[in-house]
Amino acid sequence: MGMRALERLERSPAAKAALALAVFCLIVGSWTAYRHYRESSVTLPGKRANAGPCALWFVGSSSIHRWSSLDKDMAPWVALNHGIDNAAYADILPRFANSAKEAKPAAIILYAGENDIARELPVRATVRNLAQFLELRSEMMGDVPVLVLSMKPSPGRWSNFKAQQLFNAAAQRLTPRMREAYYVDITTPLLTNGRTGDNYRGDGVHMNPAGYRIWANAVRKRLHEILPAAKLQLCERARRG
Repeated sequence: MGMRALERLERSPAAKAALALAVFCLIVGSWTAYRHYRESSVTLPGKRANAGPCALWFVGSSSIHRWSSLDKDMAPWVALNHGIDNAAYADILPRFANSAKEAKPAAIILYAGENDIARELPVRATVRNLAQFLELRSEMMGDVPVLVLSMKPSPGRWSNFKAQQLFNAAAQRLTPRMREAYYVDITTPLLTNGRTGDNYRGDGVHMNPAGYRIWANAVRKRLHEILPAAKLQLCERARRG
């Protein structure tokens, strides 16, 4: 997608409306949602406790869950896979609320919402769910950074791409307004001349190893932009030592 097209999308009424609704819902409903999620007992899959200050939580749907090379791709970081296969935000939010009290990672990398849109949840509701996740993080973990990955284009869900673009534009506008939230563009590097490349498995939805390397490079670059130099040096030495 070209820069002019992205700029037009960011100014679109739908994206602005989604962002406005998300902020409004944070004001009136975040604490209620927080208490509701804490009442359930489910937690995120995967190890969380005692992972140390250099751990990265990768949270989200099957695109995270199926990232089998995550630890290798993200070395020297301690990359913990908390993905839930076939998950929507309704599956992720209660599990995150009950897991966040157990440990405090260096950062959280979030990929979620693609299944919500595939199941025809409106974009504005999906953005609201993102906002609730970020607010839950603030309530339970304070200033732990969250890297929000853009929705990936995929040949198997190309009919959803327009809605995904609206979500991406709204997420890009929302994250600077939230504490320690950062947008990561994985959409652009997955496109060649406006179309998907050869970075997908046979199902046309999930990443193959080449696609995940693109994700890892984007995440690594953003971490180096947002984390203090001392933290970066500490974690690189700790893993390599």
